[in-house]
Amino acid sequence: MQREAYSYQGLGGQAIRRISVSSIRWKQAIHELLICMLCFLMGRAVIFDEVAPFGVALFASVIPRKKNPAVYLVAVILGLLSRGVHTFILKYALTACLLFVYSQIPIVKRKEWSILHTALAVGFALVLVNITYAYLQGMLFYDLILAGLESIIGLVMVYVFSPVMDLFINISSRRILASHEAIGIGVFLALLTIGFWEVRLFGLSLRNVFAIVLVLLFAYIGGAGMGAALGCLIGLFLSMATQPNIELIGVFTVCGMMAGAFKDLGRAGSSLAFILSNAFMTFYINRSTVTILPFKEIAVSSCMLLLVSRRAIEYMRQIWDAGMSRVREGNRYTSKLKELTVSRLQEFSQVFHNLAQAFSQISQSDVIKGKEGINRLLDVVASEVCTGCAFYRNCWQRNFYATYNNMFDLISIAETKGNIRKEDLSEDFCKACFRVDDVIRAMNEVYEAYKFNYRWQKKIDECRSLVAQQLEGVSKVVTRLAQELDIDIRFKKDLEEAILLELDKMGIRVKNVMVIEKADGRIEVNITKKSCGGRRECTRVIEKVIGEILKKPMSCRSDESRICSKQECVLKFVEAQRYKVMTGIARKAREYADVCGDNYSSIPIDEGKYLLVLSDGMGSGSRAEAESSIVVSLLENFLEAGFDLNMTIQTINSVLILRSRDEIFATADLCVIDLVRGSADFIKIGAVSTFIKRKDGVKVIKAPALPMGILEEIQAENVKETLEDGDMIVMVTDGVLDSVDAQINPEEWMVDVISKLDTCNPQELADHIMNEALKQADGIARDDMTVMVSRIWKPYFS
Repeated sequence: MQREAYSYQGLGGQAIRRISVSSIRWKQAIHELLICMLCFLMGRAVIFDEVAPFGVALFASVIPRKKNPAVYLVAVILGLLSRGVHTFILKYALTACLLFVYSQIPIVKRKEWSILHTALAVGFALVLVNITYAYLQGMLFYDLILAGLESIIGLVMVYVFSPVMDLFINISSRRILASHEAIGIGVFLALLTIGFWEVRLFGLSLRNVFAIVLVLLFAYIGGAGMGAALGCLIGLFLSMATQPNIELIGVFTVCGMMAGAFKDLGRAGSSLAFILSNAFMTFYINRSTVTILPFKEIAVSSCMLLLVSRRAIEYMRQIWDAGMSRVREGNRYTSKLKELTVSRLQEFSQVFHNLAQAFSQISQSDVIKGKEGINRLLDVVASEVCTGCAFYRNCWQRNFYATYNNMFDLISIAETKGNIRKEDLSEDFCKACFRVDDVIRAMNEVYEAYKFNYRWQKKIDECRSLVAQQLEGVSKVVTRLAQELDIDIRFKKDLEEAILLELDKMGIRVKNVMVIEKADGRIEVNITKKSCGGRRECTRVIEKVIGEILKKPMSCRSDESRICSKQECVLKFVEAQRYKVMTGIARKAREYADVCGDNYSSIPIDEGKYLLVLSDGMGSGSRAEAESSIVVSLLENFLEAGFDLNMTIQTINSVLILRSRDEIFATADLCVIDLVRGSADFIKIGAVSTFIKRKDGVKVIKAPALPMGILEEIQAENVKETLEDGDMIVMVTDGVLDSVDAQINPEEWMVDVISKLDTCNPQELADHIMNEALKQADGIARDDMTVMVSRIWKPYFS
């Protein structure tokens, strides 16, 4: 029983495979037959009664795309001969045969034909046959002009037909239509129209019916623009194929435009618009009721349009503008999102700025209230001591100013001596006041309370002032973030379309392509596509395609965890790096210090750049290490995120100022290397000189500036240098140069030390410099010492 079951399943599988193979063969046969029909019709296309290089150009476009071009040669020749046996027909048949023979030469057959190769072959073959024909008939100048014209037409037609044939051959796998392919299809269909039979059935011109169907169909799919363009092309070529007829061109153009304009009303609406436009144009041109395009032919064409399946129309509409609209929508939403983000950040910045102003105003008003507090102090003493006195009216009404001045003098004595005693008072005051002891006691008590309250009020004011400064600092940081986001980014739609089209030709389904040109001219390509199922199309195929289109090497920089998930592949391509960096470090903590106060970093950052940073905290030990660590960590985070270098420096400077009111600062020695272009930006903030060891010597880089955390704004000078293969960048802290004897120039000493050692190993050079510096200091590190050496080298494969 099991044997029978397995036998049955085996037979079923074989039958299915036979049916599948048979179905594929039938589809291939139909496909080949359609191409033969196209070659036949294009062979019949003639303009100006004797110019017919179109069949030859189409045959040449098919040669590199099909293994057996002989069948298509026969189809083109039959199409030519169907026009009649004329000498010019035989001339084109001979040209097609000449191209076939050329394609079968073993050397030529093994090579891949480019479009340029094909076009030049057609142009040369047409010139050769035309000149030979003219020579046999008797050479005339007109023949030379005609030969040149036909060769140019044939050459151009190869560029028109090649993308059309690519589209037709791979129609089942294509989902996107490029603009140049759309133009090529229009010209191709117009030429097919004039190659159609001049046969009339039941009083109908098959050529006119075919032309009207094409205009109606494409107007309904693509709208007024496509309808007008195809109508103009068909009318133009029909006019060139017969007698010149400008009216025919105008009628087809206007009818196609109106049919496309009313496509939202359905196929019936487009057909009715075509009919009415034809009637209007006829009446406008010749005031006749006999239409230029017969009504019966338009009616039959409209019925044929209704017979086209909805699925076929939706597919053609999708392929007309698929992908491009999604890319444009994505770009528009990305731009809107950027504008919204920048706007929100600016609003947040304004909020913090307003809060800072509010705290500042509160502090100022409290200063004013502090002056008023002295007046209240006098009122308290007067009400407590003087109110029950018999001489109150005499002191505070008749002699107010004298009494007020005497009381104010008491406050001055209290501020000066801290406590009021009777012997400190003037003789006049003692004679005038009968409660001197009570006044002294009350003034001392009230003033002591006043001083206590004033001290706390001052601390509160200081806290408010500090909060105002911090809020203002946060406002500036957020403003700089908004400015960084609002950078100049241009979307390259032409490159997006080219990449989409090329990947579509290769059968790679892409959801979205975004090509960005940054402000510095760098190109970045972001692609989202369906998951490739682990076939690694992302790196094997797409990277090569993008590099060929952009004409520069590109590399995939996506996170490995996101490259190929189960649902989709998310890819980011940037310009490939031409250079690599190798770094060596030598460090020495200050004598008796527990840790080294210097910190360093050597890491790749965004967009093919590499960061070298060396920071020296104030003093030595753990506190200096903490300050330099903050500087290095923040530089790494900001620059890895892609922020501007100057904005990053200003932000970190603001953070250091806000962290503490003490004098805490740190130096920063930065070098940002562009691994794509081979250049470096040096920025020094309180740091000593940097040295570049080259084949022909050592260059010194200087850029004086104060350390971070001192001034609110840093004026950092950017020094740009071009790097070469083998260059070594030497960065040191001041402890290394300060180890040299005071009578020796430290920079000249460093240049001499670097020059004497011939090595390509950065670690060896770093150790050598450290050892020489310790020798100068008798083996004792009087300050933290750090040497960082980075070598720039170009891989052999780049």
